[in-house]
Amino acid sequence: MAAAGKFLSTWTQPVVRRKELDLRLVPLGFLALIVVGTLLLKLPWAHQAGESIGWLDSFFLATSATCVTGLTTVNVAETFNGFGQAVILFLIQAGGLGIFTASILLVLLNGQRLSLTDEHTIHATVGKMRRVRPFDVFIYGCLFVFLIELAGAVALFVQLNRAMPDESVWQNLWVAVFHSVSAFCNAGISIYPNNLETWRNQPGLLAVIEILVIAGGIGLMTLINLRFYYFWRRDPRRRGYLTLQTKLSLFMAALLLVAGTLIALIFEDHHTLAGTSLSERLSWSFFHSTMSRTAGFNVVDVGSMNPPTLLFTLLFMFIGGSPGSMAGGIKTITFAVLVLTAWSALRRRENIQAFGRRIPQQVAGRAVMIVLIAAAVLMAGVGLLMFTEQGHASSETSEHWLAVIFEAVSAFGTVGLSAGVTPLLTGLGKLIIMLLMFTGRVMPLMLSIYLARPTFPWHIRRPGEEVGLG
Repeated sequence: MAAAGKFLSTWTQPVVRRKELDLRLVPLGFLALIVVGTLLLKLPWAHQAGESIGWLDSFFLATSATCVTGLTTVNVAETFNGFGQAVILFLIQAGGLGIFTASILLVLLNGQRLSLTDEHTIHATVGKMRRVRPFDVFIYGCLFVFLIELAGAVALFVQLNRAMPDESVWQNLWVAVFHSVSAFCNAGISIYPNNLETWRNQPGLLAVIEILVIAGGIGLMTLINLRFYYFWRRDPRRRGYLTLQTKLSLFMAALLLVAGTLIALIFEDHHTLAGTSLSERLSWSFFHSTMSRTAGFNVVDVGSMNPPTLLFTLLFMFIGGSPGSMAGGIKTITFAVLVLTAWSALRRRENIQAFGRRIPQQVAGRAVMIVLIAAAVLMAGVGLLMFTEQGHASSETSEHWLAVIFEAVSAFGTVGLSAGVTPLLTGLGKLIIMLLMFTGRVMPLMLSIYLARPTFPWHIRRPGEEVGLG
């Protein structure tokens, strides 16, 4: 028996090691991409004439672009030439597409035949759909990314030629392509010196950016599910159905967009929106609401906004976008499950329900764990920043610490909105922000894969006992 057990243990070890190696490919792949990007961005021929960048700033920007965050310590437009901007665009595209395809590629690398664990992994990371193999999802995802970014670039190019006729055609084309990719990947990096404040009076251009950001934030699986339900397959017996994840993603996206717009209108009406027309107030408020959960574009200086606006923006950045999307955060579905769990407990109901479907209790437990881990990581990051930045100028003011917390949440949620603190951070502070960006980008996927593994059954059932809460 001992010999047989030793033989079985030896036989299964290679499989275990292969699985562990596959899981490590995700963070190692992103880290390798960051290292390559750092080296390319440090090259002298990637900079404008007379400009240079240090190793730490190069590492920071490569991390921000790969993790599609958008925080920068240097002005991209004034520091990098066309080659440097192309490197940043490549990092954004690779990072944005990589986080969606990583879990599917992990399964494909292990062979075409799926195990039950692999199926759970795909379901947990990109959503549940019937009659779609992992390879189909991968192809559809790449196709959707290409078509949406192409459509966005064309729309931006047409409007740029009308709004900025003095610019060359090639310059407008490059600006359109760069901002289309940056918007759909929810990176929020612009090649304008003042971000998108140049377009603040161009509602058509802002509308295209908003559509791209929303599409990238609701998730490719939601778009694929909508494709199967509404397009090409008109036969009700073949077109499938709208999944609960799709319904929750769309509902939460609409709810948070409206809430963010109203909050910006209320608290910024007599501040950053003062002296503007009603149409401009609505346009800029909706733009800020769209960017506060996913991307870091801005048409108004975020650092000059009122503290209540920044406080609510913190919540939106922490929530983030939908699962399987380009956005970060704890995800809208996680937040929705938490609210539905609390609502069910308040109404004294055993089941958690939404749109006529019951959500398993295990999902609620996972949502609680994701929020607790995310909160713990943020608390650690903010605590370290308070330690490294305590001797900084103006660090004794409450506004400074609110800006530091804002920067930390923006980094972890891979949002990219900045209150103007990032370029002023110390070297250690920049390293902490980079670690938050990397953790916020990679941790949700790794956590989803870990939670998707089959649970270990307990052979001994302990007696239950109530505990007091509140």
